[in-house]
Amino acid sequence: MISGPLSSFIRRSPRRSTNKHKSENLEAGNEGAEISQSLIGDSDALAFEIHRKHYLDIFKQLRSEHPDAPVGELEKHVMEKVVGEQKKSRAFYRIQTTRKMIGSGDIHKKMKDSKILEPAAQKCNIITVEFDPPHYTCLENVGNVYLTVKCDRGTVSEDSTVTVHYRTIADTAQEHSDFVPTEGTLTFEPGQTQQKIKVGIVDNDIYEDDEQFLVRLSQVRAFRAEHFSSIPCRLGPAATATVIVIDDDHAGCFGFSSEKFKCVESCGSFVAEVIRSRGARGEVSIPYKTFDGAAKSPHDYAHQEGVLEFEDEQTKAEIYIPITNDDEYEKNEDFYIELGQPIWHKELSENDEGMEGKPILGFSRCKVVITEDRDFKNFVDKVLVTANTSIMVGTSSWKQQFTEALTLEPEEEGNEITTKEKLFHYAALPWKMLFALIPPTDYYNGWLCFVVAIGMIGLLTAFIGDLAAAFGCTVGLKDSVTALTLVAMGTSLPDTFASRTAAVQDQWADGSIGNVTGSNAVNVFLGIGIAWAIAACVHAYRGTKFLVATGSLAFSVTMFLIGSIICVALLQYRRFNKKVKGELGGPTSWRIISALVFCSVWFLYILLSTLEAYCVIKGF
Repeated sequence: MISGPLSSFIRRSPRRSTNKHKSENLEAGNEGAEISQSLIGDSDALAFEIHRKHYLDIFKQLRSEHPDAPVGELEKHVMEKVVGEQKKSRAFYRIQTTRKMIGSGDIHKKMKDSKILEPAAQKCNIITVEFDPPHYTCLENVGNVYLTVKCDRGTVSEDSTVTVHYRTIADTAQEHSDFVPTEGTLTFEPGQTQQKIKVGIVDNDIYEDDEQFLVRLSQVRAFRAEHFSSIPCRLGPAATATVIVIDDDHAGCFGFSSEKFKCVESCGSFVAEVIRSRGARGEVSIPYKTFDGAAKSPHDYAHQEGVLEFEDEQTKAEIYIPITNDDEYEKNEDFYIELGQPIWHKELSENDEGMEGKPILGFSRCKVVITEDRDFKNFVDKVLVTANTSIMVGTSSWKQQFTEALTLEPEEEGNEITTKEKLFHYAALPWKMLFALIPPTDYYNGWLCFVVAIGMIGLLTAFIGDLAAAFGCTVGLKDSVTALTLVAMGTSLPDTFASRTAAVQDQWADGSIGNVTGSNAVNVFLGIGIAWAIAACVHAYRGTKFLVATGSLAFSVTMFLIGSIICVALLQYRRFNKKVKGELGGPTSWRIISALVFCSVWFLYILLSTLEAYCVIKGF
C-alpha cells in the first residue's frame, strides 16, 4: 500500500457546499439515484451498479487516508484491494501454498506485474455499445475529460452504422459550477470501434470535496450500411460512466520530497526543498528549524531557524543550510530539519464554517546525512595505496611480471624515453626475463617468492664469482685481488645504487646508511657463516679437520676496520657540526669533502690490500 501516515485533509460529511448554485441544483443531483432505481429490473446493470459503488467507496477511503498519492497509483491500489476482498476457493489457497513452497512466489504478483488475460467472451450476433472503462478520475484544472465508448459488433459481419445518444447527469458534482452539461449522439461508421465523448470541467477557486457526475448512454441503434435496415443492438452493462473530479483548491500539503537526504561535506551548503502539493491556494508561512543528530552545530553544519513564505500558486521553496568541510575520512553524521505547523494567511468570514481546505503537513521531518567527499576519500585511498610499498613492489600474476619486464617506460612520467634508458633496458632484458620466472608475491603470502628468489640470488652470485675468478685467472690476477675488486663491486653495486636512491628520495639518512650496514652484515654473518657452517658439517661427517689458512686476511680486516672507523667518525662529526647537522647533504663544500674522504678510504683499502697480496708491502 501507499507509505506514509498522512492525515486526511478532505472532510467527509453529507453537507453540501454553501454555494447558492449548488443548493439550487440539488434536485438535479437526485436524478442519478432515480436512474439507479430504474436499473433494478436488469440484473447485469444492477450488478454493475453495485460494483461501481463499491469501487467508489474504496477509492474515497484510500484517498482520504493518502491524499498525496497520484490518481493512477490510487486506482492500482483500489484494484488490488477489490481483488483481495473477493471470496476465494480452497483450491486457490492450495495453489498459493504450493507456489510459495517451490519458490514461485505470491500469485498476486502476477496481477501487479502484468495484466491478467481474461478468457475471451462468447461472441454473439448482436452489437453492444458501452463505456470502456466505466470509471474516470481527473483534476479540477484538467480543462476537459475524454470518455471512451466502445462498439463491439460481435459476430455481425455486415457493414453497419451504429448511433448512440449520451448526456451528462449531475450527482455530487453540479452542472455549470463543476462541469459543462453535455449531450449529443455518437456515430460509429463501418469498421469503427471507438469514439470519444468530451466533457468540459469547470475550475473554480472554491475549496470543495471530491465530487462526481455521470455520463449515460441511451437510444442505441444499428443499421446496415446498404439497405438501412435495423440490426439487433443493445447497451452493455457499462452504459453509465462515473467521472470523479478531484478538487485542486486546497491550500496545500507541505513537506519534504523524502524523509532522508544525503550530502557531501564539501558541497558548501545543503538545499532542502519543501514541496507544496494537492493545491496551492493562498499565502502560507511554514516555520522550520534544524536539530542536531550525530552531526553537531556549528562543527558540522550551521544551525538554521526561520520561516518559509509561500505566495499564492507557489509550489516549492528552499531551505539553505551551510555545511562545514572538516575533511573527515568515511564521515557519516546526520542532523534533522523539522517543519512547524503551517500558518494560513486567510481571513475567515462569518459564513465560513471551520477551516476547510486549510494547509497541512506531509513529510514534516527529514534526516540529512553528511558523508565524506568522494574525491577526498578517493584521494586518501590513493595515497594509502601509493604509500604502501608492499603493493607497489608486489605482483599478482606471472603475466603482470612478464609485462613489466618487457615494458619500457621513462623514469619520470610524461617524459620521452632517452637513449640511455633504452640501452639499459635491452641490456637488462635477459635478467628481467629470468627473474620474471619467480612466483608472484601474492602466492602463499610471499613465502614462495622469497624462497625461490633466495635460491636464484645464490645461483647468480655463484655464477658471478666463477666468472670473475675465470677472468682473473685469464689476466693473471690473484684470487684475493679478484674478490676485492671484481666480485665485491659486482655484488655491491646494487646496494650502492639502492643507497643513492634512498638518499635522494628519503627524508632521513637511515635508509641509505642502514642499507650499506645491513648489506655488510648479511655478507659477513650469512655469507661467511653459512659457508663455514656447511663446510664444518661436511668435514665432521668425513672425519677430517676443517682448517682455513689465514693468508692476508688479518691485514685486509685491519685495513677494513681502520677505514670503517674513519667513515663513522666523519659521520659523527657531520652530525654535531653546526654547519652541517646531518649525515647526508649539507653545504656543497662539505658534501664534496665527505665524498672525497669516502672514495679515498675505499681506494686506499684496495691499493694496500693489492700491494700486500703481491708482497710489495709486508702484511701481518
